[in-house]
Amino acid sequence: MEQTIYFNNRIGRHLGLVRILLLLVLFAAIAQFASFGIIQAHVVSFYGAQSEDITFVFQIAYVGIIATLPIMFRMVRFFNTRSYLLTAFLIGILLNIGCLFVHDLVVFSVLRFFIGIITALIAGCMLIVIFSTLPAAKSTLVGVSLFFSLILTGGLIIGIGASRVVPGTDWTALYDILISLQVIAVLLCLLIFKPKPARKPYPLYQIDWFGYCLFIFGVAAAAFVMIYGPKRYWLADPDIRNAMIFAIIMITLFLYRQTMLKRPLIDLSVFGSGKFIVGIILMLVFFGIKDTINFIYGYSASVLGWSSKDVVNAGLFNVAGVIIATFIVVKVILAKKQNLPKLLLAGFAIMFIYHAWGYLYLTPDLSFAEICIPVFLQGFASGLLFVPISILCLASIPQNSTTTGITVLTYARFTATLNSIAGFYTLQLHYNQQYKESFLGKLVPGSEILSQRQELYKVFLASRGFTPGEATGISNMLIAKTLGIQSQLLTIRAIFLMGAIITATAFVILIIFAVINKIKAARASSPTLSGSIR
Repeated sequence: MEQTIYFNNRIGRHLGLVRILLLLVLFAAIAQFASFGIIQAHVVSFYGAQSEDITFVFQIAYVGIIATLPIMFRMVRFFNTRSYLLTAFLIGILLNIGCLFVHDLVVFSVLRFFIGIITALIAGCMLIVIFSTLPAAKSTLVGVSLFFSLILTGGLIIGIGASRVVPGTDWTALYDILISLQVIAVLLCLLIFKPKPARKPYPLYQIDWFGYCLFIFGVAAAAFVMIYGPKRYWLADPDIRNAMIFAIIMITLFLYRQTMLKRPLIDLSVFGSGKFIVGIILMLVFFGIKDTINFIYGYSASVLGWSSKDVVNAGLFNVAGVIIATFIVVKVILAKKQNLPKLLLAGFAIMFIYHAWGYLYLTPDLSFAEICIPVFLQGFASGLLFVPISILCLASIPQNSTTTGITVLTYARFTATLNSIAGFYTLQLHYNQQYKESFLGKLVPGSEILSQRQELYKVFLASRGFTPGEATGISNMLIAKTLGIQSQLLTIRAIFLMGAIITATAFVILIIFAVINKIKAARASSPTLSGSIR
């Protein structure tokens, strides 16, 4: 069996145990990337940076991941798997140690970029190894399901520990946890893998290092534009304008170079498949609207006053939704591959219900149980959509282009994430300003609504022992706070309404495509049927 290539004879006899251990190794790799999202607020105060600086630092690690994936698929077939993983984890440990002592944001960004590279080297290798433990007929479906489900839930799972450690100690203690996880992963690699591979190394043909550099600089510049652009009035700022021109030039040169090389980093011929393009569009739509869950988490923390522990506990319902839906997806597709369109329809239908719920029922006084409903629905819809869309893309291209398909899927996810960062920030600015101006127009001096609210606060504060002057000042502060909360709630509801419209549109388009395909299939079979009758 293929797994004998990787595993020593003693541990290789217990494939169930091997798969669990492989998932732990994979989690140790993903955790060092995903965990940063849990401690962003602490990093802001530590480095004295703006929120957009921290967002850029988070996304620069993703640049390292998507740039390195196509190279990883070649390197992992050349090097001894155990030595390859041990080296990668040891470098990852050194990078995390460096993050503990670095106080300069630029240097920290460089370290995060290399952490992204290490994450790609390990995660991609583990994907290939997990594939080898599964029957050939199920390897792609089950392997992709396990891999991408862990990616979807990894941040929240590591957040369980972080929410209990960070509030009670220095936030850098999270790095101690990450380093400990990597040490455990090193020990597991020593336990699982053979010292020497049972196969000849695949020749490491020339790698397009120049194209690799073009891609890194181009995508990093694009990330800079999308993250900083909304806050700097886009092309009105010379830095944004120059970065955009630079990004277009670098990415154009990269794509042109891929068409000229015999062994490109990505095979652009995959875009000749119509189904692949449809799958990429669906992935862009899915990830473009999936991040609205962050508004729920932000609402819980800022409006309801939840602690990070409470937010993570609610997030566990999201994890449960992803796991349950992924299990259903695997069972349904293995039973009949033709069920893929039905899963996509179900996923977008539930995503619509989730957004409709956020638009209709988001109020300032929701309970924990009420919040868990949309959180679970979002996770369930994500589980129904992520794997089927990935399988749709991979099944529509030749098997020798699977690595390119996986790489392009990560490109799509990164692009959608940048669009959501820029788009949601711009939408919040627009709607917040619109609703605040609407409220202020009704709260002019002498307004009956304003007078009633001020009088209510003054009476309450006076009963608590405040003087009339103090009560007036505090009541004005409370009105301003209420105004901000109501404006933000209406903004979130407007964005959720937009998400509901987008998901409903995707649902209708998928139904139209399904009907058209059925009509074509019926027409194609009718001549055969009539010929057989004759």
